[in-house]
Amino acid sequence: MPEPIRYRLALRTEVVGGWRFDLTAIEDFEAAVSELAEAIGRGADARWFEELCPMFGVIWPSARALAERATTLPLRGRRVLELGCGLALPSLVAARAGARVVATDQHPDTWTFLEQNLQRNRLSLDYRSFDWAGPLPDGVDERGFDLVMASDVLYAATMPELVAASFDRFLAPDGEGLLADPGRPWLQDFAEAARARGLRVELDAEGETWLLSVRR
Repeated sequence: MPEPIRYRLALRTEVVGGWRFDLTAIEDFEAAVSELAEAIGRGADARWFEELCPMFGVIWPSARALAERATTLPLRGRRVLELGCGLALPSLVAARAGARVVATDQHPDTWTFLEQNLQRNRLSLDYRSFDWAGPLPDGVDERGFDLVMASDVLYAATMPELVAASFDRFLAPDGEGLLADPGRPWLQDFAEAARARGLRVELDAEGETWLLSVRR
């Protein structure tokens, strides 16, 4: 495995629902990708680039849209799961609203950033790094979450089925799922995979970001 990348960082301010969040983030995504490619080197196993790609360290438009929607929901005391959280802006919003939040991601640097940002914003939540299809870690129950949310996670052809299966696995019987997406080619594949599992999928908003609502 390549040596850890020392990313160039910046402090970003996001205002969501009138709340301010100060976040440590990667300063320049394209530069970070170039630095990763250089660190891995030519001829290295391509899976390292896929697993270490620093997409986690940027606030993407879909995450902002999902975070904004979260401010409209009654979240106090509810159990919330974010899949592929990255910098976890939607999770931070839910935590500030009083939800009991579990944020998940598999990038090895996610927790380093998230821990700093939780301290900076005086918030707390649980973080778990695990394979959504694998064994469950402590604090994560099947069909145990009132809200399951994800943004910009349909970045490869393999993801629609995995994400649909994860919504099915973790969404409580009377819960709601929200998926925000910039309009990637696999959005329809996700909807079809979710419906094949008996889930109801409805278009909730569109524009620069598509927002889908998922229910049983």
